[in-house]
Amino acid sequence: MRILLAQNALYYPAFGGGDRSNRLLLEALAARGHECRVVARIARFGDAGHARYLRDLAARAVSPLRTDGGVVVFRRAGVEAHVVTHHPNLRAYFAARIAAFAPDAILTSTDDPAQLLLEASVRSGARTVYLARATLALPFGPDGAFPSAAKTEVLRQADAVVGVSRYVAEYVRRYSGIPAVHVPISLLDPPPYADLGRFENEFVTLVNPCAVKGISIFLELADRLPEVRFAAVPTWGTTRADRAALASRANVTLLDPVDNIDEILRRTRVLLVPSLWAEARSRIVTEAMLRGVPVMASDIGGIPEAKLGVDYLLPVRPIERYGSQVDEQMVPLADVPPQDIGPWQAALERLLADRAHYDDLSRESRQAALTEAANLTVEASHPSPPIAANCWHSGCTSFPAPAPLQRAPCASSVSRMPGEARPLSNPGPRVCHRPSWWCPCALPRATNRRRWPPSCPPSGMSSSLILTSPSHFSATAWARLWRSNWRACCGGKTGRCLAS
Repeated sequence: MRILLAQNALYYPAFGGGDRSNRLLLEALAARGHECRVVARIARFGDAGHARYLRDLAARAVSPLRTDGGVVVFRRAGVEAHVVTHHPNLRAYFAARIAAFAPDAILTSTDDPAQLLLEASVRSGARTVYLARATLALPFGPDGAFPSAAKTEVLRQADAVVGVSRYVAEYVRRYSGIPAVHVPISLLDPPPYADLGRFENEFVTLVNPCAVKGISIFLELADRLPEVRFAAVPTWGTTRADRAALASRANVTLLDPVDNIDEILRRTRVLLVPSLWAEARSRIVTEAMLRGVPVMASDIGGIPEAKLGVDYLLPVRPIERYGSQVDEQMVPLADVPPQDIGPWQAALERLLADRAHYDDLSRESRQAALTEAANLTVEASHPSPPIAANCWHSGCTSFPAPAPLQRAPCASSVSRMPGEARPLSNPGPRVCHRPSWWCPCALPRATNRRRWPPSCPPSGMSSSLILTSPSHFSATAWARLWRSNWRACCGGKTGRCLAS
């Protein structure tokens, strides 16, 4: 397949969790033989930014293929990257790349809250998959900073919406009605993973200190525990005011962001993740646990999924309101509520004082994360589950059966399936614009009707049609999605199948 990633942010090098996750996903797809490209951008356009970006690439031994026209093109790990540095129109350049590359699928994500690239993608006719990695950037629901009915309608035009966590997928379904699914798309750097958690390590560390990431909790802990050495790693959200507040504390050290997270974690005794927004999942949590570094994190959003059942999840008062403006880092200005530092201080003091407890938590964290990492793969072992069901008001009454996907010609919805399969579902009329894939319903309509409780109308379930790529997931991922689909389908009160 030809796969194009639309990233309205920096692709490489990048230090944000979502940006790195997109890169690792694309590199994994390229390693499986897909032809992968990405259109991305630097933070600030201009000649100075262009020159600085070339220096950053040179420092990492990356030689561009070309640098003319305000775009830097290079290849890395099997992916051809087009990074816009001072081209006059990012959207126009992206549209031109779509026309030239003719992708089978376009991946877009929440790094594009203004939908500059998403709109071009859905208009192109290529299959568009939207990767929901942050609820803050979604145009609906209580976590979204800038709600917009118009942008929600644009998002509905995507062929599939994929949540990085169960929390995000459920959030999308609940507040928009879009049938989002959860697929474990936050791949990790390849093993081995060094065991770095040490009771003697230097710092209690926070990555990306800023308002939404809980800098207020971090600073209060530093003030209450002056004998403890803290470290902060400024990245995409840290403002000049944040840096000044950090620099004013004698027990806080500022560390530069790095390509290799081991360089920070080998100096980290405890990692703090005191986020005050509903994190989609938090990549840094799993990365630290893989290295045996204990993590204290907020009990909010998708962070509990990242913690994998390991202590410590701690309470916070989440951000509930955002202003109509953004700060110098283009992050929405948040109304940060006061926090109860007591539980955080007590937990941190115990970890810093009790070596046996620290070592036990380090081992438990590492083992849980290693198990999780072993199951994160794009390697094929079973025909893929649906990235998203194509749901209809009059569909079959079950989610699709775990049977091999079959290709059907592009035409009206009914003609996409063989005649013998049509009695099992009654899809509504719709004209498709490309070939689709389908697999049969789990059970015929007559027998399935008895399986659903009265609150779950049989007419509101999915049809047997699946819009997905012919790519594959592991059997473990199939089983996980199969179980979650069964649990979630009864949320379909609007006539749409809700898959998890």
